[in-house]
Amino acid sequence: MQVKPVILSMMFFLILPLLTGCWSKVEVNDVAIVTAVGLDKTDKGKIQLSLELAVPRLLGVTNQSGGEKLEAKAGWILSAEGETILEAYRYIQQKVQRKIVFYHSKVIVIGEKLARSGVLPVLDFFERYKQSQIKSHILFAKGKAVDILEYNPVFEKLSSEIMREEAKSKKNVSVRLLQFMDMLVSPGNTPMAARVQLIPAQTDKNSGESDPGISKISSLSVRGAAVFHKDQLIGWLNETETRGAMWLKNRMKDAVTTAEVPVEKGGGRISAQVHTASTKYHTLAGTKGITITVDPYAEVSIFENTSKLDMSSPKDLEYVRTLVTEDVKARIELVCREAQLGYKKDILGFGHIIYRQHPKQWNKSYAKEWEKLFPEVPINITPHITITQVGLTNKSIELE
Repeated sequence: MQVKPVILSMMFFLILPLLTGCWSKVEVNDVAIVTAVGLDKTDKGKIQLSLELAVPRLLGVTNQSGGEKLEAKAGWILSAEGETILEAYRYIQQKVQRKIVFYHSKVIVIGEKLARSGVLPVLDFFERYKQSQIKSHILFAKGKAVDILEYNPVFEKLSSEIMREEAKSKKNVSVRLLQFMDMLVSPGNTPMAARVQLIPAQTDKNSGESDPGISKISSLSVRGAAVFHKDQLIGWLNETETRGAMWLKNRMKDAVTTAEVPVEKGGGRISAQVHTASTKYHTLAGTKGITITVDPYAEVSIFENTSKLDMSSPKDLEYVRTLVTEDVKARIELVCREAQLGYKKDILGFGHIIYRQHPKQWNKSYAKEWEKLFPEVPINITPHITITQVGLTNKSIELE
């Protein structure tokens, strides 16, 4: 049976696209890979865009004097100013022969001055640009973003590597761009993100000078949190306050809580590792006002006991549970007090919880007046702590 020429022609044209190469392929040698983005606001009100570009030839190790030595920072920082991010980006692209690509961008750092003026205008670029960065971690610099990108790390090749790993860790606030934007537009919610800053090297107390063998900037710290009212940065939370906020935001994944044992009980400290944690809310919203009840739940293990309490004693163990419960409660109360009395703003998103549980009452009675009402709203905190393990020994080591 002979195949008709028409059928052969059709088969040929169907197979032809599979035989061709990738006409739109871009070679690695033709691109400049962005690993971090920094945004600042200049004194003239312009946007300063800073990009950390990876230098592939410096990402590995080289042999020197018969041994392996790490190269210097494998990143190239380029900055430009413009009325918009896109305009500044075009100026940077003119300085580089390769095509700049954002596909591998890991973090977005926004400087303090820009954040205090409002972040919505600059985030619009990342939402629209075809090379999406919505999965990038967003951090806010206490100072300038460009200074953070220019930091020369000791152990890592790129400053973006430090920020990404710190942002991913369970010890810090971890917020990606998409989550941050979602918090911005959610009714009654307020965004929160990690704070990044440069920590100066320790100085000699006698001479007042730093060790000449140590860099003037000793470390890059991702600790604490940036808090917002609407889209404007209004302040910072320290590490202890941030821990309390993470309990409230239901993001406490890994933590250590330490409780002081009173002197009348023998003194010492109890340290517990938090394994699982969750937070539930119960709100009352009616004609008599609003009441918020916070119920944090956690399972902990005793990892350190420098007191005279005996973990095999049910009475002592219950007392330890009470101490841990009071410590968790104090952390959450601290950040609630800072929000209500310090900032007098709902930086913790309680309004969003009321909106979810009582949408009709929220829209009718509370949405417009929430800023005035929030500082007076009663917040009751009742932690529920369960001790699951006490270690391999029940008593602390003592000398005869």
